[in-house]
Amino acid sequence: MQVTDSFSAATRAERAYFFYLQRQRRGLSGNEHGDWLCAEASFQQNDLPLTAIKGIGPRAAAELSKLGVNGVRDLATWQLSDFGERLPRLTARARSGQWIEQARGLS
Repeated sequence: MQVTDSFSAATRAERAYFFYLQRQRRGLSGNEHGDWLCAEASFQQNDLPLTAIKGIGPRAAAELSKLGVNGVRDLATWQLSDFGERLPRLTARARSGQWIEQARGLS
C-alpha cells in the first residue's frame, strides 16, 4: 500500500526552502537534514511562487497559473494590458498592488 501525504511535491519543496531560508537568517547551517538541497534545486528551476508577491493569494495564483504564469519570473514578463486582455477581473488589483513591478524586483 502506497502512502500519500496531503502536500504535493511542489508544496513540500516550497516549505523546505522556506525553512531553509529561515535557518539561514538565524545563522544556522540549514543542511542537517539535506532536505533544502532538493528544494533549492527546485526553486532555481521553477522560480519563486506567485504568492511571494504582496497581494497575490492562493486564488489569484491559481487563476494566473491557469494562464501559464507559474512563478514570479513569468509574471515579470507581463504588462498591465495582459491583465486587461486575459484577466480583466484582476487588472485593478494588479495595478494597485504593483504586482508586475514587485515581480520584476524579485526576479
